[in-house]
Amino acid sequence: MKAAIILVGTELLNGAMVDTNSIYIANQLNKYGIEIEFKLTVRDIREEIYKTIDYCKKNVDLIIMSGGLGPTIDDITKEVIADYLGKKLIVEEKELDILKKKFDNVGIPFKGINVKEVEKPEGAISFTNDVGMAPAIYIDGIAAFPGVPKELYNMFPKFIKWYAEERKLLTDEIYIKDLITFGMAESLIDEAVRDLFDEKDIYYEFLVKDYGILIRMQSTESNKNKVEKITKKIYNKIGEFIFGEDNDRLETKVVDLVKKLGMNISVAESCTGGILASTLIGVPGVSDIFKEGIVSYSNEAKVKRLGVKKETLDKYGAVSKETAQEMVLGLDSDIALSTTGIAGPGGGSTDKPVGLVYIGIRIKDKIYIEKRVFKGDRSKVRKKAVSQALFSLIKILNEDV
Repeated sequence: MKAAIILVGTELLNGAMVDTNSIYIANQLNKYGIEIEFKLTVRDIREEIYKTIDYCKKNVDLIIMSGGLGPTIDDITKEVIADYLGKKLIVEEKELDILKKKFDNVGIPFKGINVKEVEKPEGAISFTNDVGMAPAIYIDGIAAFPGVPKELYNMFPKFIKWYAEERKLLTDEIYIKDLITFGMAESLIDEAVRDLFDEKDIYYEFLVKDYGILIRMQSTESNKNKVEKITKKIYNKIGEFIFGEDNDRLETKVVDLVKKLGMNISVAESCTGGILASTLIGVPGVSDIFKEGIVSYSNEAKVKRLGVKKETLDKYGAVSKETAQEMVLGLDSDIALSTTGIAGPGGGSTDKPVGLVYIGIRIKDKIYIEKRVFKGDRSKVRKKAVSQALFSLIKILNEDV
């Protein structure tokens, strides 16, 4: 079964508000094996909403609409649905009484304009709104919900359960497997694994995220075994660049590995300015293994806090493999990470360009130093340095410890 999502609201197109409803709707539809063919966002303009409904009706089985069910002049979703279907708008006395009681309960006077919240096309089914005013409705393959997220979350499960029972939908849930890679360009990943994507009932895509590139395979639960077989083949091809699956993240993998090894970890940062420590500390349970984080931005701090030799700084500079090495030696923990570099936009030179970062990794008495040159603005360089430090640590812990 195919579905489309229509998000109604000029504020979603002018940058005043960010859509989160479609993510929730997609997750709910996945449970019933309903595939979303497309998502459209439209302004609060009658002709545009009508045109969007018409396009969707010609292409999918189910339309889910969000927004435009309130009492104000720009809330016209139900009016357009009624017009499209050739239905008149009606008000059921029972639903109007419920609405009036809600106003009484919150101490707000009920006015004539509020009747609009329980208007609906004749023949539409309503779904009770337990956390707001306007109920959701369904008629002729079109379901409409308020745009307020908590109201959608309250009513959508009621609707989709009813809809699945009415349509006798088989709950062959959509199955999604994400393999998360780092350190390999999207084009090279595609080239390496393209020949493995030969199953017609599995949809493949690459998603670029700030924590890595996802290889996503989407099918149904009944095809889970096929997806898992392809997953193994992908590991055989580019396993060295895969650090996790599904909800894994670089920082969670690091924390899990350090815990399993019975070790602790500390970080010393210069160019990343505390982002590395903050990223690790964002993981629940990290207090079991995280010892300390030192932001030694100045040379004086590197000497005083970490014991970096002044001679080292004078001879090699703060941005050097020698300084990165002495920074990790200055941390008293089983595992130590350091970052020192030139995030920009200024400060670079021919020998040491903007984006140059040295990453130090110490595990017990063994030290690894990486030299990287990252592209992008100041923020991107710093974030890339943090991700690279975590990924490199994961590889070392998996291979050498």
